[in-house]
Amino acid sequence: MTNEEAANMLVRLQDEKMMTTEALEALQMAIEALGKQMPKKPVGEHYAHMRCPICNHRIPSGMGSSSRRRDNWCNYCGQKILWGKLTNG
Repeated sequence: MTNEEAANMLVRLQDEKMMTTEALEALQMAIEALGKQMPKKPVGEHYAHMRCPICNHRIPSGMGSSSRRRDNWCNYCGQKILWGKLTNG
């Protein structure tokens, strides 16, 4: 199911109060997408080893010696990242 199909299904669900397998799939997709829009703090004790709280992949913090880039989204699962004050661990 595509994002557009899921959005259309949610509109139909709202209008018709239907609960089919496709409608439940669309609701689950919407819930997951909205969940990833809510920022979560990265996991880790040292700025060079920060990880996504959802999929555990490394996220550049912008403070390591190998990269000055800070990602605000996980490149693997799409989770929005909430950066706070980082310390040296």
